[in-house]
Amino acid sequence: MSLRLIVSLAVSMSLLAFGCADPGGARRDGGADVSAPPMDVSGSCASSADCPDDGIFCNGGLTCLSGRCAAAAVPTCDDSITCTEDSCDPISDMCAHMPVNSRCPEGGYCSATGCRAEEACEFDGSCGGDGNYCNGVEVCVMPDGVCRSPGARDCDDSNSCTMDACVEAMADCVSTAFTDVLTNVAHCGTGANDCVVCPTPDASLHQEVSCAAGACVLACAAGYGDADGNMTNGCECMGGSGVDIPDTAFIDSNCDGIDGDVSIGVFVATTGNDANPGTRAMPVATITRGIAIAASRTRKEIYVSSGIYTGSVSLVSGVSIYGGYDATSGWRRTATNLSVIAGSTTAVYGNGISQALEIQLMVIQAAGASSGAESSYGVRLYNNTAEVALISNTISTGNGGVGSVGGNGSNGASGTAGTDGTAGGSNTSAGGGFGAGAGGGCAAGGRGGTGGYNNGSGGPGIIGTAGSPVGAGGAPGAGGGSGGCGSGSSTPGGPGIEGSPGEAGTNGGAGSTVIGGAPTGLYTPAAGVAGTAGSAGGGGGGGGGGGGGGTIGPICNADRGGGGGGGGSGGCAGTAGGAGRGGGGSFGIFAVNARIRVDGNTINVGRGGDGGRGGTGGARGTGGGISTGGTSGDDGAIGGTGGRGGVGGHGGSGGGGPGGPAYGVFALSSPATVGVNVVSIMGGGSGGAGGSGAGGSGANGPPGSSGNTYSM
Repeated sequence: MSLRLIVSLAVSMSLLAFGCADPGGARRDGGADVSAPPMDVSGSCASSADCPDDGIFCNGGLTCLSGRCAAAAVPTCDDSITCTEDSCDPISDMCAHMPVNSRCPEGGYCSATGCRAEEACEFDGSCGGDGNYCNGVEVCVMPDGVCRSPGARDCDDSNSCTMDACVEAMADCVSTAFTDVLTNVAHCGTGANDCVVCPTPDASLHQEVSCAAGACVLACAAGYGDADGNMTNGCECMGGSGVDIPDTAFIDSNCDGIDGDVSIGVFVATTGNDANPGTRAMPVATITRGIAIAASRTRKEIYVSSGIYTGSVSLVSGVSIYGGYDATSGWRRTATNLSVIAGSTTAVYGNGISQALEIQLMVIQAAGASSGAESSYGVRLYNNTAEVALISNTISTGNGGVGSVGGNGSNGASGTAGTDGTAGGSNTSAGGGFGAGAGGGCAAGGRGGTGGYNNGSGGPGIIGTAGSPVGAGGAPGAGGGSGGCGSGSSTPGGPGIEGSPGEAGTNGGAGSTVIGGAPTGLYTPAAGVAGTAGSAGGGGGGGGGGGGGGTIGPICNADRGGGGGGGGSGGCAGTAGGAGRGGGGSFGIFAVNARIRVDGNTINVGRGGDGGRGGTGGARGTGGGISTGGTSGDDGAIGGTGGRGGVGGHGGSGGGGPGGPAYGVFALSSPATVGVNVVSIMGGGSGGAGGSGAGGSGANGPPGSSGNTYSM
C-alpha cells in the first residue's frame, strides 16, 4: 500500500516568494497577524542574494535590509475562510488549507468559499461538487437525499514504491518515487513495486530491524546474541564470555553476535584489504593473509565471508578455516553463504601438519589437468601427524590428464651380400682366391674357400647362428673349405648354407591399475609394459673352393679350381615399441601418511584421464644375398656360392597405459575416520590401446578404477 498525502490548497491563494521564519507566527482564521518584524541576524550584504538560505519555505528566509541580512516574516497563510485549517506545508512549500466540516453548522460542509448547506439531490448526477478536488467526487447519499463528498480522493497508483499525494492547487494526484527504498524500513524494496513496511519486532525478542539492499533484515539488539541460531524466536542471551567454536548449527554460544568468537577470529572478505588487521570491521581480502595473521595467535581461526577467492590455499598447523559468513549482514552465518576457494589442480594443500585443524562449510574447487598425466585434487594432504577435519564442505575436482603415448621402435637394417670368389688359373701354382664374407648388417658372412689342386671339392662353410631373442647380433658364418689337389676331373665347391633367422621380440603387456606408494604425496600413474627388441639374423656360410684338375709329376700343378663366394651378412632386428603411460587421477580428498576426519561433505569427482597408447615395434631387416663362386682353368672346377644371411626378428610393440583412477576419499597409509558424505564420480579413464606392428600388438591398458573411498 503506498503512502497517501492529501494537501488541500486554495486555488485562489497567492504564493509568497520569501520563506517563513516560524510556522507558529502565521496568522490563523479570525486571528491577528502576529508575525514578528524583521530581525537583524547576520553581517553586511549588498543584496538579498548575499544572505544564506536553508531552502525551507516554512521557516523563513533572509533578506538584505539596510546593508544587513535580516530574517523575513513568515508567509501569511490565512485564507479568511473560518472552516479551513490553515498551515504552511513543508512538503509542497505552499500554504495548505484543509476543509474541516465540523466547523460548519449541522447539515453544512466546508467548501473553498466557506460553509455551505448540503445540496439536496436525488441522483449522483445532480451533485454539482463543492469545489474541493482532494475530498473526492460528491455523491447523493440516501436516505438523507443530500450531496456529500467521501472525504478524500483515492490517489493510489498501485505502486508500493511511490508516495501518492493529492495537490489541491493542481487539482491532481501526484506520485513520487521513493529514493531510499534500499535502506528505509518504511518502504523497503528494490523500487520495482515491491516495497513493504518492515515489521517492528516484539520488544521481548531483543531484535532490531533494518533495510539492507532492499530487504528487511533482523539483527540482535546491542548486547544480545542469538544463541540457537534461530532468529524467529529472538535473541535469547545477553553478551557473555566463553569459548564459541563455529559449528554447523550456527549457535552463538557466547552471545557476541556471531557463530564464533569476535575477539580472536581473523575476518576475511572479498571487500577487505590485506593491509587491514583482519577485524570484524576491517577484514583482510585473502584467505592466505588471514592464515598468516591467525598463525601467530594462541587460538587460530579465520572466518570467511561469501565470495570467490581465486588461488590455491596452503594450510598451516593449527589454523582452522570456517566459511558461510556474510560481511554485509553483521557476519551472520548460514549454509547459503558460499565461501569459495577456486584453486589450481590442487586447491587446498597441507604438508607436515603437526597441530589439528578444521575446514568447515567451504566450497573447494580444483581445476582439471592442463598437461600430461597430471591429476586433480580438491584437498591433498601429505605427511601430517595431526588430524585435519573436513566437515560439511562442498569439494569438486576436474578431470585427470591423458597419459603419454609410448615411442615407436625403429626398423632393422638389411644385411649385405658377400664378395664373389675369383677364378682359378691354368697350369698355375695356386687355386682361385676366396670371396670375402659380407660385412654390414648385424652378423658377418663367412669367407669362401680357396680353389683346389685336385678333383676334390672344398667343403661349404657352416652357417652362422641367429642372435638371441633379446636382441644380440647373430654369429658370423664360417669360411668354406679349400679345394683339393689331384688328377682327373674336378668337382665344384659346395654352396654356403643360409644363416639362421633372428627371433621376434615379445609384445608388451598392459599397465597395472594397482595404486602403490606415493612417496611425494602425488599420484604417479603406472605405465604399460614395453615390447622387447627382436634378434638379428645369422651370417651366411662361405662357398667351398673348386677342385683342381690333374697333376704334373709329383705335385699339383695342373689347372686350378675357382675360389668359393663369401657368405651374406645377417639382417638386423627391429627395436621395441615403448609403453603407454597411465592417465592422471581425480581425487576429492587425497591423503598420504596423514590423519583425516571426513563427514557431512558433498564431493563431486571428475573423470580419470585416459591411458596412453603403446608404441609400435620396429620391422625386421632382410638378410644379405648370395655371392658367386669363382670360375676355373681348363680342368679345374668353379667355386661354391656363398650362403644368404638370415633375416632379423621383428621388434615387439608396447602395451597401453591404464586409465586414471577417480575417488571421493583416497587414503594411503592414512588413519581415516569417514562419516556420511554424498559422493558423485564421473568414473575412471579408459585404458590406452596397445601398439600394433609387424611383430604383433601390445596389450590394451585396463580402465581406471573408481569408488567413494580407497584405503590401503
